[in-house]
Amino acid sequence: MKQFADLHIHTNLSDGSDSVSEVLRLAQDNNVSFISVTDHNSLAAYETLWDEAGQPGLNIITGVELDVIYVGKQYHLLAYGVDTQNTQLLHVCAHNTQVQEENNLALLRCIEKDEPGVSESDYRKYEIPQGRGGWKLLNYLLDTGVTSTLLEGTKYYKQYDFDSNRIEFVSLEEALQVVKGASGISVLAHPGEQIPYEAYGASQDTFWSSLDDVLQTGIEGIECIHPLHGFGLQRELISLCQARGLFITGGTDYHGSFFSKQKQTIGGQLIAADVVKRLIQAKKENKAGHPAAYTA
Repeated sequence: MKQFADLHIHTNLSDGSDSVSEVLRLAQDNNVSFISVTDHNSLAAYETLWDEAGQPGLNIITGVELDVIYVGKQYHLLAYGVDTQNTQLLHVCAHNTQVQEENNLALLRCIEKDEPGVSESDYRKYEIPQGRGGWKLLNYLLDTGVTSTLLEGTKYYKQYDFDSNRIEFVSLEEALQVVKGASGISVLAHPGEQIPYEAYGASQDTFWSSLDDVLQTGIEGIECIHPLHGFGLQRELISLCQARGLFITGGTDYHGSFFSKQKQTIGGQLIAADVVKRLIQAKKENKAGHPAAYTA
Protein backbone atom coordinates (compact mmCIF):
# COMPACT_ATOMS: atom_id res chain seq x y z
CA MET A 1 0.00 0.00 0.00
CA LYS A 2 1.36 3.40 -1.00
CA GLN A 3 2.23 5.70 1.91
CA PHE A 4 1.72 9.46 1.94
CA ALA A 5 3.29 12.32 3.88
CA ASP A 6 2.28 15.80 5.01
CA LEU A 7 5.21 17.60 6.59
CA HIS A 8 3.72 21.08 7.03
CA ILE A 9 0.75 21.27 9.42
CA HIS A 10 -0.39 23.98 11.85
CA THR A 11 -2.58 23.58 14.94
CA ASN A 12 -4.45 26.04 17.17
CA LEU A 13 -1.27 26.37 19.23
CA SER A 14 -0.08 28.81 16.56
CA ASP A 15 -2.54 30.11 13.94
CA GLY A 16 -4.36 26.96 12.84
CA SER A 17 -7.96 26.31 13.76
CA ASP A 18 -7.68 22.61 14.69
CA SER A 19 -6.45 21.05 17.90
CA VAL A 20 -3.68 18.47 18.05
CA SER A 21 -6.31 15.75 18.49
CA GLU A 22 -8.22 16.94 15.41
CA VAL A 23 -5.04 17.02 13.33
CA LEU A 24 -4.17 13.46 14.31
CA ARG A 25 -7.70 12.29 13.52
CA LEU A 26 -7.62 13.93 10.08
CA ALA A 27 -4.24 12.37 9.33
CA GLN A 28 -5.61 8.95 10.18
CA ASP A 29 -8.89 9.50 8.29
CA ASN A 30 -6.97 10.58 5.18
CA ASN A 31 -4.51 7.67 5.35
CA VAL A 32 -1.47 9.88 5.86
CA SER A 33 1.42 7.82 7.23
CA PHE A 34 3.99 10.57 8.00
CA ILE A 35 3.18 13.97 9.48
CA SER A 36 4.99 16.89 11.03
CA VAL A 37 3.29 19.56 13.12
CA THR A 38 5.20 22.72 12.25
CA ASP A 39 3.54 25.46 14.28
CA HIS A 40 4.89 28.98 13.89
CA ASN A 41 7.63 29.59 16.47
CA SER A 42 6.10 27.03 18.82
CA LEU A 43 6.82 23.48 19.93
CA ALA A 44 3.89 23.41 22.35
CA ALA A 45 2.00 20.79 20.33
CA TYR A 46 4.60 18.20 21.29
CA GLU A 47 3.80 18.57 24.98
CA THR A 48 0.59 16.61 24.36
CA LEU A 49 1.07 15.08 20.93
CA TRP A 50 3.06 12.05 22.05
CA ASP A 51 0.32 11.00 24.47
CA GLU A 52 -2.33 11.12 21.75
CA ALA A 53 -0.38 9.78 18.77
CA GLY A 54 -1.22 6.13 19.27
CA GLN A 55 -2.72 5.36 15.88
CA PRO A 56 -1.12 2.35 14.17
CA GLY A 57 0.90 3.35 11.12
CA LEU A 58 1.06 7.06 11.93
CA ASN A 59 4.64 8.31 12.13
CA ILE A 60 5.59 11.70 13.53
CA ILE A 61 8.60 13.81 12.65
CA THR A 62 9.01 16.71 15.04
CA GLY A 63 8.97 20.12 13.45
CA VAL A 64 8.65 23.88 13.82
CA GLU A 65 8.38 26.81 11.39
CA LEU A 66 10.64 29.70 12.39
CA ASP A 67 10.45 33.29 11.20
CA VAL A 68 13.95 34.41 10.23
CA ILE A 69 15.54 37.50 8.72
CA TYR A 70 18.16 37.36 5.98
CA VAL A 71 19.55 40.50 4.31
CA GLY A 72 16.61 42.56 5.53
CA LYS A 73 13.92 40.14 4.35
CA GLN A 74 11.69 37.73 6.25
CA TYR A 75 11.79 34.05 5.35
CA HIS A 76 10.24 30.94 6.89
CA LEU A 77 12.57 28.15 7.96
CA LEU A 78 11.22 24.67 8.66
CA ALA A 79 13.20 22.59 11.15
CA TYR A 80 12.63 18.82 11.19
CA GLY A 81 13.57 16.11 13.64
CA VAL A 82 14.46 18.62 16.33
CA ASP A 83 14.75 17.91 20.02
CA THR A 84 11.62 19.69 21.22
CA GLN A 85 13.16 20.33 24.63
CA ASN A 86 16.32 21.99 23.31
CA THR A 87 16.86 25.15 25.36
CA GLN A 88 18.27 27.31 22.58
CA LEU A 89 15.50 26.35 20.15
CA LEU A 90 12.84 27.13 22.75
CA HIS A 91 14.55 30.47 23.35
CA VAL A 92 14.41 31.32 19.63
CA CYS A 93 10.71 30.40 19.54
CA ALA A 94 10.01 32.59 22.58
CA HIS A 95 12.00 35.50 21.13
CA ASN A 96 10.18 35.37 17.80
CA THR A 97 6.79 35.13 19.50
CA GLN A 98 7.61 38.12 21.69
CA VAL A 99 8.83 40.46 18.95
CA GLN A 100 5.89 39.56 16.74
CA GLU A 101 3.41 40.34 19.50
CA GLU A 102 5.24 43.59 20.25
CA ASN A 103 4.75 44.49 16.59
CA ASN A 104 1.04 43.65 16.82
CA LEU A 105 0.67 45.76 19.95
CA ALA A 106 2.33 48.70 18.26
CA LEU A 107 -0.10 48.35 15.34
CA LEU A 108 -3.04 48.04 17.74
CA ARG A 109 -2.09 51.37 19.33
CA CYS A 110 -2.24 53.03 15.90
CA ILE A 111 -5.66 51.50 15.19
CA GLU A 112 -6.86 52.50 18.66
CA LYS A 113 -6.43 56.18 17.80
CA ASP A 114 -8.71 55.88 14.77
CA GLU A 115 -11.22 53.19 15.63
CA PRO A 116 -13.72 53.48 18.51
CA GLY A 117 -14.10 50.37 20.60
CA VAL A 118 -10.48 49.26 20.21
CA SER A 119 -8.65 49.06 23.54
CA GLU A 120 -5.20 47.75 24.34
CA SER A 121 -6.31 46.68 27.82
CA ASP A 122 -9.20 44.69 26.31
CA TYR A 123 -6.90 43.19 23.70
CA ARG A 124 -4.48 41.94 26.33
CA LYS A 125 -7.32 40.02 28.03
CA TYR A 126 -8.79 38.75 24.78
CA GLU A 127 -8.62 35.06 23.78
CA ILE A 128 -9.23 33.63 20.31
CA PRO A 129 -12.53 31.70 20.12
CA GLN A 130 -12.01 27.96 19.99
CA GLY A 131 -12.00 26.48 16.50
CA ARG A 132 -11.42 29.72 14.59
CA GLY A 133 -7.66 29.99 14.18
CA GLY A 134 -5.75 32.99 12.86
CA TRP A 135 -3.73 35.71 14.53
CA LYS A 136 -4.92 37.18 17.81
CA LEU A 137 -5.06 40.74 16.46
CA LEU A 138 -7.17 39.73 13.44
CA ASN A 139 -9.60 37.88 15.70
CA TYR A 140 -9.83 40.80 18.10
CA LEU A 141 -10.60 43.28 15.32
CA LEU A 142 -13.30 40.96 14.00
CA ASP A 143 -14.96 40.48 17.38
CA THR A 144 -14.93 44.19 18.19
CA GLY A 145 -16.73 44.89 14.90
CA VAL A 146 -13.86 46.82 13.32
CA THR A 147 -13.68 44.28 10.49
CA SER A 148 -16.31 42.02 8.96
CA THR A 149 -14.01 39.13 8.04
CA LEU A 150 -10.96 37.64 9.71
CA LEU A 151 -8.50 38.45 6.94
CA GLU A 152 -9.81 41.98 6.42
CA GLY A 153 -7.67 43.06 9.37
CA THR A 154 -4.49 42.42 7.38
CA LYS A 155 -5.11 45.72 5.56
CA TYR A 156 -3.99 47.65 8.64
CA TYR A 157 -0.42 46.34 8.35
CA LYS A 158 -0.11 48.11 5.01
CA GLN A 159 -2.19 51.12 6.02
CA TYR A 160 0.08 51.94 8.96
CA ASP A 161 3.27 50.75 7.23
CA PHE A 162 3.96 47.75 9.42
CA ASP A 163 6.34 45.60 7.38
CA SER A 164 7.16 42.12 8.72
CA ASN A 165 10.62 42.44 7.18
CA ARG A 166 11.39 44.97 9.91
CA ILE A 167 10.43 42.74 12.84
CA GLU A 168 13.54 41.72 14.77
CA PHE A 169 13.14 37.99 14.26
CA VAL A 170 16.22 35.84 14.76
CA SER A 171 18.66 35.95 11.86
CA LEU A 172 18.74 33.06 9.40
CA GLU A 173 22.36 32.36 10.26
CA GLU A 174 21.63 32.09 13.99
CA ALA A 175 18.55 29.96 13.37
CA LEU A 176 20.58 27.49 11.30
CA GLN A 177 23.07 27.07 14.11
CA VAL A 178 20.32 26.56 16.67
CA VAL A 179 18.51 24.00 14.51
CA LYS A 180 21.75 22.10 14.04
CA GLY A 181 22.36 22.19 17.79
CA ALA A 182 18.88 20.74 18.31
CA SER A 183 19.76 17.82 15.99
CA GLY A 184 17.43 19.15 13.32
CA ILE A 185 17.40 19.47 9.54
CA SER A 186 16.83 22.99 8.15
CA VAL A 187 14.51 23.43 5.17
CA LEU A 188 13.53 26.61 3.33
CA ALA A 189 9.74 26.84 3.38
CA HIS A 190 7.69 27.56 0.22
CA PRO A 191 10.30 29.60 -1.69
CA GLY A 192 7.76 30.31 -4.42
CA GLU A 193 5.86 32.45 -1.92
CA GLN A 194 8.87 34.01 -0.21
CA ILE A 195 10.64 35.01 -3.44
CA PRO A 196 8.61 36.48 -6.35
CA TYR A 197 8.34 33.83 -9.07
CA GLU A 198 6.92 33.82 -12.59
CA ALA A 199 7.16 30.93 -15.01
CA TYR A 200 8.53 33.16 -17.76
CA GLY A 201 10.44 36.43 -18.05
CA ALA A 202 13.33 38.15 -16.34
CA SER A 203 11.89 37.65 -12.86
CA GLN A 204 12.61 33.92 -13.19
CA ASP A 205 16.35 34.64 -13.26
CA THR A 206 15.95 36.83 -10.18
CA PHE A 207 14.11 34.03 -8.39
CA TRP A 208 16.82 31.44 -8.99
CA SER A 209 19.68 33.79 -8.14
CA SER A 210 17.92 34.90 -4.94
CA LEU A 211 17.20 31.28 -4.03
CA ASP A 212 20.82 30.33 -4.61
CA ASP A 213 21.95 33.18 -2.36
CA VAL A 214 19.73 31.95 0.48
CA LEU A 215 20.88 28.35 0.01
CA GLN A 216 24.52 29.41 0.34
CA THR A 217 23.89 29.99 4.07
CA GLY A 218 23.85 26.25 4.63
CA ILE A 219 20.14 25.38 4.43
CA GLU A 220 19.86 21.62 3.99
CA GLY A 221 16.62 21.27 2.03
CA ILE A 222 13.76 22.93 0.17
CA GLU A 223 10.01 22.57 0.59
CA CYS A 224 9.44 21.73 -3.06
CA ILE A 225 5.82 20.60 -2.86
CA HIS A 226 3.41 23.24 -1.58
CA PRO A 227 -0.09 24.40 -2.58
CA LEU A 228 1.29 27.77 -3.72
CA HIS A 229 3.82 26.13 -6.07
CA GLY A 230 2.78 25.24 -9.59
CA PHE A 231 3.77 21.86 -11.00
CA GLY A 232 6.51 23.43 -13.11
CA LEU A 233 8.20 25.12 -10.17
CA GLN A 234 7.76 21.99 -8.09
CA ARG A 235 9.59 19.89 -10.69
CA GLU A 236 12.41 22.41 -11.01
CA LEU A 237 12.89 22.61 -7.25
CA ILE A 238 13.00 18.82 -6.95
CA SER A 239 15.60 18.68 -9.73
CA LEU A 240 17.67 21.32 -7.95
CA CYS A 241 17.58 19.35 -4.71
CA GLN A 242 18.55 16.14 -6.46
CA ALA A 243 21.46 17.86 -8.21
CA ARG A 244 22.77 19.42 -4.99
CA GLY A 245 22.01 16.59 -2.58
CA LEU A 246 19.48 18.67 -0.64
CA PHE A 247 16.51 17.25 1.26
CA ILE A 248 13.16 17.34 -0.57
CA THR A 249 10.11 18.07 1.57
CA GLY A 250 6.51 19.08 1.08
CA GLY A 251 3.18 19.55 2.76
CA THR A 252 -0.19 21.26 2.67
CA ASP A 253 0.69 24.13 5.04
CA TYR A 254 -2.61 23.16 6.67
CA HIS A 255 -4.25 25.86 8.82
CA GLY A 256 -7.75 24.41 9.04
CA SER A 257 -10.40 27.06 8.38
CA PHE A 258 -7.88 29.91 8.53
CA PHE A 259 -5.86 31.30 5.62
CA SER A 260 -7.80 31.11 2.38
CA LYS A 261 -4.76 31.05 0.07
CA GLN A 262 -4.45 27.31 0.63
CA LYS A 263 -7.72 25.62 1.44
CA GLN A 264 -6.34 22.16 2.03
CA THR A 265 -7.02 19.06 4.00
CA ILE A 266 -4.23 17.11 5.64
CA GLY A 267 -2.62 14.93 2.99
CA GLY A 268 -4.28 16.93 0.22
CA GLN A 269 -1.05 17.37 -1.73
CA LEU A 270 -0.81 13.58 -2.16
CA ILE A 271 2.91 13.53 -1.45
CA ALA A 272 4.20 9.98 -1.80
CA ALA A 273 6.45 9.08 1.13
CA ASP A 274 9.09 7.95 -1.39
CA VAL A 275 9.52 11.57 -2.52
CA VAL A 276 10.56 12.68 0.97
CA LYS A 277 12.12 9.39 2.08
CA ARG A 278 15.61 10.85 2.67
CA LEU A 279 14.21 13.14 5.36
CA ILE A 280 12.11 10.36 6.85
CA GLN A 281 15.07 7.99 6.99
CA ALA A 282 17.30 10.68 8.48
CA LYS A 283 14.90 11.28 11.36
CA LYS A 284 13.73 7.91 12.59
CA GLU A 285 14.20 9.11 16.16
CA ASN A 286 12.32 12.34 16.66
CA LYS A 287 12.81 13.23 20.30
CA ALA A 288 14.79 11.90 23.23
CA GLY A 289 12.67 9.28 24.98
CA HIS A 290 10.27 8.91 22.07
CA PRO A 291 11.89 6.70 19.41
CA ALA A 292 8.59 4.82 19.12
CA ALA A 293 7.09 7.86 17.40
CA TYR A 294 8.51 6.32 14.24
CA THR A 295 7.00 2.89 13.76
CA ALA A 296 7.28 2.12 10.04
